[in-house]
Amino acid sequence: MTDMRKLDLNLLKAFVVLLDEQNVSRAAHRLSVTQPAMSGILNRLRASFDDPLFVRVQHGIVPTDRAIQLGAIAKKVLADVETMLTPAQFEAQTLTMTLRIGAMDYIQQIIALPLILKLRRLAPNVQVALLPVQGQNIKALFEQNKIDLAMTSHQHITPDMYQQKLYDERYICAMSKTHPMANTPLTAETFSHLPFAMLSYNGGEFRGATDLALQSLGLNRKVMVSVNNILLLPQLLQESDLVAVLPEKLAQTLSNVVLKSPPIAIDGFSMHLAWHERTQGDVAHHWLRELIMQMA
Repeated sequence: MTDMRKLDLNLLKAFVVLLDEQNVSRAAHRLSVTQPAMSGILNRLRASFDDPLFVRVQHGIVPTDRAIQLGAIAKKVLADVETMLTPAQFEAQTLTMTLRIGAMDYIQQIIALPLILKLRRLAPNVQVALLPVQGQNIKALFEQNKIDLAMTSHQHITPDMYQQKLYDERYICAMSKTHPMANTPLTAETFSHLPFAMLSYNGGEFRGATDLALQSLGLNRKVMVSVNNILLLPQLLQESDLVAVLPEKLAQTLSNVVLKSPPIAIDGFSMHLAWHERTQGDVAHHWLRELIMQMA
């Protein structure tokens, strides 16, 4: 039995050329080797397959029945290898796959929703699943193959993950257009005395970046409502005296509110796109990541 570890692709290629040319000299010329070297290759092939493979005739060589059988297999193997080494052709219109995106609620509205609408035009056969990631370990979700992409703040991903920054986010103050302070400049003092609604991604939190900024000034605020669903915010703000400090891109999607720059410096954050090593070299995933980056 032939030891496959001793049979390399160059031998197979030479075998196929010998089958095509049925002449050692022409095969040598085609492979850019000397005739003695070609004869040596033929001897190695015969030893590998334990068959004469070719019989000499007046004007060259003719394959044995065994060589003809092996030739069909060898040509397929070489063609498959060439296919493996050829860059994949990509056509968005014919792309069929399921894309699982783990994203914070507000990023689903900011980027994921426009992405889905764009995919309906560019790649209509792509299925998209939006999955919540609040309070979950992003790296573990990747390792468990539960998501393909993650769109979240930089605090939730680790440096060893494949990632790219989507954009920098800053905080802005949102309140009803009828709020008593809607048309009045805010000072740090008046700001700290307002009743607040807080968007808590993990749920139940009453302190955040705004409180840290106030604390550095010796001030505190009162968070009266903590919600983890952005859908509740518009009505809360429009129908009460509550004020919210929100990521600017999220606040810009709310209707019937006034947006004002906070009178204090609040540390912002960056939103990142992250993915797993298994999709790093995938042509379709690369195209999808580029599409998201363009939108961001």
